[in-house]
Amino acid sequence: MEKSNDKQLRRTRDGRMIAGVCSGAGRFLGVDPNIVRLALAVFCLFGGAGVAAYAIAWVLIPEEGASKSIAEDLFQKGKENPKVQEVVQDVTQKTKDTVNKARTSK
Repeated sequence: MEKSNDKQLRRTRDGRMIAGVCSGAGRFLGVDPNIVRLALAVFCLFGGAGVAAYAIAWVLIPEEGASKSIAEDLFQKGKENPKVQEVVQDVTQKTKDTVNKARTSK
C-alpha cells in the first residue's frame, strides 16, 4: 500500500479533459491543472511542441491505479512476441554491419 506522503506522477481519472496528463501534473506539482494546461497551450502555439510533449507524457506516465504505463505495457508485449524479437535482431545485425562497413572503409 502506498504511503500518503509519497508523491507519484500519475495521469488522473478525475478532472481530466483528454487523458489526465495536465491534471496529474498539476496534482504532482501542487498547482492548479489549468496553469499546466495554459503552459501546454503556449508550447503548442510556438512550434507545436506542446502536442508532442502531451503525447509523450500520455504514453510514458501511468494512469492512477495502473502499475505500468502504456509504453511499458507495449514494450513488455513486444518482448514476448517472437516476430518482434526477430525484427529487432535483424535491425541490430544490419546496424552492426553498417557500422563495421563504415569503419573498414576509412
